[in-house]
Amino acid sequence: MKTLAFLPLLALAGCVATPATPPRPAPVTAPAQLVATQGADAVALARWWTAWGDPALDAIVEQALAANPDLRAARAHVAASRALVSVAEGGLYPTIAAQGAVWGGYSDANVDGALGQVFAPYTTTGSAQGRAVNLGASWEPDLFGGRHADVAAARALSDSAALAAQGVRLMVVGDVVENYQQLQGLRQRLALLDRSIATARGLVDYASARMGAGQATAADISKARGGVEQLSAARAPLVALIDVRRRRLAVLAGLPPEREVAISAPDRLSVPSTPGGQVPSAVLLRRPDVQAHAALVRMQAARLKSLKADLLPSFAIHFIGQSGTLELSGLPGYGGSSALAGISATVPIFTGGRLRARVVAGDAELTAALADQDKALLLALEEVEAAYGFRHGLDERLAGLERAADLASQRAAQQGAFYQAGRATKGDALQADLAVLEAQDTLAQARIARASATVQLFRALGGGWDAP
Repeated sequence: MKTLAFLPLLALAGCVATPATPPRPAPVTAPAQLVATQGADAVALARWWTAWGDPALDAIVEQALAANPDLRAARAHVAASRALVSVAEGGLYPTIAAQGAVWGGYSDANVDGALGQVFAPYTTTGSAQGRAVNLGASWEPDLFGGRHADVAAARALSDSAALAAQGVRLMVVGDVVENYQQLQGLRQRLALLDRSIATARGLVDYASARMGAGQATAADISKARGGVEQLSAARAPLVALIDVRRRRLAVLAGLPPEREVAISAPDRLSVPSTPGGQVPSAVLLRRPDVQAHAALVRMQAARLKSLKADLLPSFAIHFIGQSGTLELSGLPGYGGSSALAGISATVPIFTGGRLRARVVAGDAELTAALADQDKALLLALEEVEAAYGFRHGLDERLAGLERAADLASQRAAQQGAFYQAGRATKGDALQADLAVLEAQDTLAQARIARASATVQLFRALGGGWDAP
């Protein structure tokens, strides 16, 4: 007969309909291969920074992975999200709580008159004491999978947080390598600039000697000195940029900006070749941002399932047990135990459309998550294609600049030979040397740009993901 009491609730539950949701467009599919030119070398993407072949760089990267503040914060967010998974899992099990109490009392009262004689045995000094223990339990069986969906959503959100932390790892490693190679490139440019200043001063000395011999004018000396001043004016900005890169490396490694980080000689700068054999499917599986969006899609899908379960009946099993005693001096003691068990059911009948609206909103959020996932996939493929293309273009430019620098060196050697043979002046030879140094500086700038493009390529490929 008790079961029959739930039949009206089940009949009402049958009237609850899940809101219709619009069809979702087909997800974007990855192409079979990349269009951009790829390299032929197989580079270990998990620790791609080691391809630079610089132990000092490797040490700074390891220091940053251990102490970078952004990474430490990201790891803390991952720990918090994993704890929330345990919170969600707790909803699958019964809730049990116990309560206990002990009390005591003392009294010293008298009743005057005739009543005092009647109640005399009970109005003398006395005491009271008692204790009670309560035990309660409640459990809501997950008949329609709503609580399991909550657990799945929490796990997907935790996965997203872990993947976001891996994305921070990729960015930190990339920032370290890019700042390091720019620092080394700037040091190379500073050395070339110092050589250019020394050569320009040689031109001043040469012009002064020619003026003393009556072969040059004061204007020639002023022109030579102007060249020295122009070159010298470029030195302070280069030194400042070098200091900026040094401080940035220290901060990335979790150190105060004033701390010096150990770096190798600038001639150790060596940019690795582009990694070959990359296919879009592998890149997308390696990119933490793409996988994080996939985890958010799973989270929204599980959340939608939980919202739909809220439209259905929910049942719960309850138990309450009590045990206690009470003792009063002069009176008989009292004690006993009791227990109560029951089943409850809840059916949403009228909620003003709130539950149905939440389902519609959850479905829309799932559609938005799918669109964001497609966008992340397309942007990832675009970044890889663009990074490969940009690196290839810089390789071509660098090859042309290297040929131009070789030609400048050949011309400087020829001018030096002509000067030794008396067919050219020392000024011609010095001007040719300055042209070589200028060409080498342009070459150094191109190498810095190519190194930065290489870092962007490894980032686009998802290199450095310390996947479990």
